[in-house]
Amino acid sequence: MGDKKRLASWGTRLAINFFTLILAILFFWFLGFIIKDLRTLPGPDYQTVTEEFFDPKLRNESDVFTRQLADLHQTITKKEQQQKLLRSGANDLEKTLDRLKQSSVDNDEKAEELARTAWQQLLERQQQIMTLGEEIIEANTEVEKLLAKKATIDEQLSIQEQSAHGHYSKLFSRHRLFVGFYQIGILSPFFLASIYFLLRCRKSPYFPIYIALGLATFSQIGFLMFDYFPREYFKYILIGFLILAILWLLIYSIRSVAKPTFQRLLKQNRESYERFLCTVCEYPIRTGPRTFLFWTRRTVHKTVQKTDHTEEEIYCCPYCGTSLYETCPACEKVRHAQLEFCRHCGDKKNLEPVHESESHKR
Repeated sequence: MGDKKRLASWGTRLAINFFTLILAILFFWFLGFIIKDLRTLPGPDYQTVTEEFFDPKLRNESDVFTRQLADLHQTITKKEQQQKLLRSGANDLEKTLDRLKQSSVDNDEKAEELARTAWQQLLERQQQIMTLGEEIIEANTEVEKLLAKKATIDEQLSIQEQSAHGHYSKLFSRHRLFVGFYQIGILSPFFLASIYFLLRCRKSPYFPIYIALGLATFSQIGFLMFDYFPREYFKYILIGFLILAILWLLIYSIRSVAKPTFQRLLKQNRESYERFLCTVCEYPIRTGPRTFLFWTRRTVHKTVQKTDHTEEEIYCCPYCGTSLYETCPACEKVRHAQLEFCRHCGDKKNLEPVHESESHKR
């Protein structure tokens, strides 16, 4: 009995699963902090990298034209405001002249004198408005010339900027891939260690710890690959990995049926006996009060009959010929043929896995 693995209570198993999940989250956070710190590695500086691609003379000329355009726009704005004030004053003078003309009809000499003065001021205002208009037109013409010159320079600078940006993008992509491989390199020892322990220590009582570490590292590596690998390639990597994972699970499931491990075989046999089914072909074990009954895995507990018959009988499956109940050589009572120990005396029997091919031969 020393080599037997004791089955824990449901509460203990629930606690182990819960703490395994918590440990996986903590591992995930811990590895995430490492990855986040690695992302702070300094990359190429845009200003330094692109400086050599630009012509300083063109930049200076562009800056000069920009300042000149700003000054011209400011000048035009001021002159337009002056025009607006002069027009407002001219309108007031025209209204004054209309009132004075009405007074001059009555031969008012003072009104006539004021009318002549207002008329002279109105002419001066109009002359100033015309002068400002000509200056605004000249300023706008100068603005158009400067814009044309600046557009030519900006076009050349745009070509240089595209070359500089392309060079910077290459350097940044190279740096990003370097950081990505560096991060994966940091995670790889954790991932390989978890894979090693998961494959080699499956029967260890500390197996949930390895599961937590494996889930955390696998998740972080998956997120890294999604971030750094191009999208058009990542889908093939993801699908390829899923195919390998499903293929491995399918092979593992087939092997567990064709060549089950000893512990899995005992578990399957125990479950079959609990449901009164053959351990190989699952044909119903019809002995005692169940001789003329029919049941399945789901309905087996609904067919229980009250009876005083408590002893098993020597029995072989009528479909595949597997021995299910036999005589114990130690106590000579009927025991389960496909379980290790006799329920009467505890005598141990050496069982060998019955493969699927052998069951068909029977």
